[in-house]
Amino acid sequence: MTRSSKQWWQTETYDLDLAVPDAFAAYAGPKGLALVKAWPSGLTDQGWGLTGKDGADGFMPRYRRGEFNQKRVVFGYDRDKWAFAFVMRSVRLVCIDIDGKNGGLDGALALNPLPPTMAETSKSGTGYHLFYVVDEQWDDATGYGQLADRIGLEQGIDIRATGCVYHHNTQRWNRMPPVNAPAHLLDLMKARDQKTAATAARIDTVLANADDMEVLMLHDEILTDLAKPMPQGKRNVTLFAIGNHMRQAQIEHWESLLEKRALEVGLDQVEAEKIIRNINAYGSPVVSP
Repeated sequence: MTRSSKQWWQTETYDLDLAVPDAFAAYAGPKGLALVKAWPSGLTDQGWGLTGKDGADGFMPRYRRGEFNQKRVVFGYDRDKWAFAFVMRSVRLVCIDIDGKNGGLDGALALNPLPPTMAETSKSGTGYHLFYVVDEQWDDATGYGQLADRIGLEQGIDIRATGCVYHHNTQRWNRMPPVNAPAHLLDLMKARDQKTAATAARIDTVLANADDMEVLMLHDEILTDLAKPMPQGKRNVTLFAIGNHMRQAQIEHWESLLEKRALEVGLDQVEAEKIIRNINAYGSPVVSP
C-alpha cells in the first residue's frame, strides 16, 4: 500500500448522525457507558481520571454512583448545551485517534493492516476515530484498564484505551459494527507500555535515591535529548516523550522549556500547548518529594 493510496477509513461512508451507536451498549461496564460533558474551551468536566485530585474521588466511585450517566449527558447534547466525551475505561473498546492535520494519515500506515470497524469522523472532519474490541475482563478497581492510553504511538496517532474520546455534533458515524483489535496492534501497544514503564521506573529510582549529582545528570540527559534535531514527521511524538520525562523528573519550568523547543522546531503555539496538555493529562505520574 503506497502513501498515495487511500485507506478504508478515508473511503468509508459516514452518514449516521448519532450521539452514541447502539454497539457501545454491548461492550460497556456494569453501570453502562460513561460519558462526560465537554466544553468549547476543550476541557471536560472533571472526575474521569482513575485517581481524583486533592483527595476527591476518582473515576470508579463516581462511576458506581452513576455520575457519568449516558442519558443525562446525551439529553443536553441533543439540545446543543455541550459536547461530550466517551470515557474509554468504561467500555471494552480501544480507539485509534487519527489526527489528519498532524500527519496521522501517514502515521496510520505504520499500523496496517487495520481491519474495517465502527468509526466516526473527527471534529475537524480531517481525522478519524476507529473503535476496536479488546478481550478484557472488568476489574472493580480499574474498570477496563488493562491497556493504557498512548499519545503519539505514531505521528498523529493516539490510542485511547482509558481516557476520553470527544464527540461533537459535526461528527458522523459509519454503519459497521466494532471488530476485534488486530493482534499486532495490541502487541505494539504492550511493547510501548513496557518501554515507557521501564523509563519511568528509572526516573523514579533516581529521584528516590535523592543523590543531587544523579538527579543533575538525569536532568542534563533529558535536556540534551530535548536539544537534539527532530525529524519533521516525529516532532510531536518526540516532544511528548521528552516532555513526559521532563515533567516526571521534576525539571523546573519544564512547560516553558518544552514550549520554546516546540516553536524552535517549527510547531505553532496551538500544537505546543496541546502537547503540554496531553502530558499533564496522560503522562507518567510525578513522584512526591
